[in-house]
Amino acid sequence: MLFIYNKRGILVPVYSAVSVLGTLILNRILKSQVGGIFAKEYDGQIVLGIGLFIAFVWTYLTSYDYVEVDGEKERVHMNHHLFYISNRLWSYIMLGGSLLALAGGILETVEN
Repeated sequence: MLFIYNKRGILVPVYSAVSVLGTLILNRILKSQVGGIFAKEYDGQIVLGIGLFIAFVWTYLTSYDYVEVDGEKERVHMNHHLFYISNRLWSYIMLGGSLLALAGGILETVEN
């Protein structure tokens, strides 16, 4: 697959993959080792929503660069893009996706 990115834009899919896979692994460990509330049947969209929310926070916090000048931090304008969309906008897209996945997962869990 062709990725069109500039500077740290390539980190957007990396942050997403690491967050979602880490959340899935943690979910599996909690279900098998801890049990309790984690052993109950709930929809996988909840786990996906939590992973996307972690990716949102991670991308949001690393979307700007800061340089220390005379003891104060100043923001430096750098063009971090993935597919011509800035990292800051990608973080908001992930927030929307995580909220939709969480809402859908909670609704599916409550219905069953």
